[in-house]
Amino acid sequence: MQNKGMFDSFLAQILVLLMIFFCSVRVFFLRHSRIDCLAAFAPMALVISILTFLCFDFSLQTLAVFALSIIVFITNFRAFLRLNAKLIVDTYGIPFIIFSILNLIIALALAALIILFRPVKYNAKDFNISKSQLILTGSTSDLRIRESYFTGERFSGKLYIYKPVIHDDITASLYSENPVIIFSPGIRACVQNYEPYLMLLAQKGYTVLAADFYTKDLHLLSKNSESPTEKYILESKFFRRFAAIKAEGENPDDFAKLLMEEKKQATKKYSALTRIALELFGDETKTFYVVDGVDFDSIYAVIDEFNTEPYSNAKGFFSMNRVDEYKTSGYGFIEQTDVLFAWHKGFERENKFFIPRYVANKTITAIGEAK
Repeated sequence: MQNKGMFDSFLAQILVLLMIFFCSVRVFFLRHSRIDCLAAFAPMALVISILTFLCFDFSLQTLAVFALSIIVFITNFRAFLRLNAKLIVDTYGIPFIIFSILNLIIALALAALIILFRPVKYNAKDFNISKSQLILTGSTSDLRIRESYFTGERFSGKLYIYKPVIHDDITASLYSENPVIIFSPGIRACVQNYEPYLMLLAQKGYTVLAADFYTKDLHLLSKNSESPTEKYILESKFFRRFAAIKAEGENPDDFAKLLMEEKKQATKKYSALTRIALELFGDETKTFYVVDGVDFDSIYAVIDEFNTEPYSNAKGFFSMNRVDEYKTSGYGFIEQTDVLFAWHKGFERENKFFIPRYVANKTITAIGEAK
């Protein structure tokens, strides 16, 4: 299953705002009695904004667009009923005109903001690689790939696989010597926040397995919550990253303690991913681990596990946060993937992939030294 990127979320937001624009601007162009066809954009905008919520991770931009689409739908509800009944409209009421103008102003302001802080556009074809996504089920101790949505198995995470596109046997032979790179982000990021870096690694001939985990045995944000609904929201794939960043901003000291717990969980995540890699690519597959802010004892435990009989797979690891030029440890490459948050942290949009490319080259050097 192909995964949608963050630029697709941007395009969906712009589409909703475009519908809201046409729906709101029509109050300036009523010259003759007619059926109010443009009122149909109001429910369409709401439906697409809901689908955007379901297809992409939560963001402030998505929330703002969703909230505006609800307001526009309520404002245009009677107009939509008239359209449904094929009634003729010859005038608009003053309150409706005022609300439409306000909706129009807000939509234009939001569009300007979203365009200004749009993510950098990239896709697998730009890097001459392939990208696929699988759904994980089970806990970290028995993690496996879910065969079908209809099996009823619990959602436990997303597995992303990035592979170089190979055009000849010589290249295939060269790349076959490379270890499979394994990576999993922390709770303040998702795999897509690291995607430029991961794609650059795949472009250089490495197969990369990266996963977002949502298994119960890794829940941290909800450990002090008693409400099942609150637990679900805090740990869900839609809100976890936002909830973690919010918690860090509200109480940095308490969140630092939580991060210490998260660092120690790396053993479970990387061990589970290694087993998946061996299942997918064979028992003789060599693995190399990339970490960002992980406790070194945890990753050494994984290396020891998979270098002890009957295993001899682990080749070493690379810690991204030891690269001085990489200033956004724990958040990923937000200068490309979450420009609004990057701006909040004091960084600017960067569309040349300088830092992801630099860190990728450092990673490849570390892999060469580990062989």
